[in-house]
Amino acid sequence: MSTDPTGKGLLLKADAVADTFRDELVQALKSLPKPPKLVGILATSAAPSRFYAEFTKKQCISLGFDFVLKEIGAALSPENAEGYGVEEAIMEANEDDSVDGIMVGGFGSWVPRVDYMLGIL
Repeated sequence: MSTDPTGKGLLLKADAVADTFRDELVQALKSLPKPPKLVGILATSAAPSRFYAEFTKKQCISLGFDFVLKEIGAALSPENAEGYGVEEAIMEANEDDSVDGIMVGGFGSWVPRVDYMLGIL
């Protein structure tokens, strides 16, 4: 076994890197007249998707965003289909002048037209 350290990787702690960006983002958001409003659309009953959506909401709020988690489809009621209502929720958020951004894909909203809908906005 070789003791030559050449070519070995370097371990970086993510917190040190992330803290710099987080601090910069928080300061930038504080300089705005109002916090940017983000709408997350959750349209599935999948537990991992709900966890991710709630985590995203918590993180966005802690950074200084105004975050609204809109639950539709199976996330709202087990009688609804997975992904039901995504197109309408995207269009509604897009027409709301108070909304600065829409988050869909990471919350398990697998609807064939979502990419198309987001592409035309």
